[in-house]
Amino acid sequence: MSKSVRPGAALLTAVLTGLVAAGALSGCTNTAPSPTTMSPASSTAGSAPATETVTAAPTTTAAPAPAGTRDCKAADLSLALAPDEGGGGMMKQVYHLQFTNRSQSSCQLWGSPGVSFVTGDNGQQVGDPASRVERSKGKQVVIRPGATASSQLTIVKADAYPPEQCKPVDARGLRVYAPGDTASMYVDAPQQACSAAGNSTLSVETVD
Repeated sequence: MSKSVRPGAALLTAVLTGLVAAGALSGCTNTAPSPTTMSPASSTAGSAPATETVTAAPTTTAAPAPAGTRDCKAADLSLALAPDEGGGGMMKQVYHLQFTNRSQSSCQLWGSPGVSFVTGDNGQQVGDPASRVERSKGKQVVIRPGATASSQLTIVKADAYPPEQCKPVDARGLRVYAPGDTASMYVDAPQQACSAAGNSTLSVETVD
């Protein structure tokens, strides 16, 4: 004998069956959001800032001498020794070695001159030569005909040293070599100078 089903129970069964089927179908559907493509020009809060390119300022260098400018030689120059009124002190004196171009064309000097005390008619050197500044720290100085360039010279007096360390002698003047030249010039500078080796009493700057 078959069992009868009430209409209300049949309807409830059909609804429950439909819900179960819908849930199963929903579980098989991919619900992940589609990826978003960002325009290169767009930005979002918290993103890394754009990298700033910094260009270093160009290094300033001394202007080179005009092409073809030759080096000044002893035959092109006259030399003078001028005291620096504001320099020096009790134990040292500051001078300027002045190079004047007496030739008919421009020439250049670059670096420190060579300087030493000399004594006697034969120009014998007294003591150590002047300490010099590296050429790379100077600049090319072009001297037009009749123009003058100078180099600062500092002389420590012989009195600044104990006699046994200095061994002072009478110097007649200074032997000077223009930067890069092998021929010497001479300028009078009579004074006592240290003849002992090992400590130069002269120091000279680059030509400017």
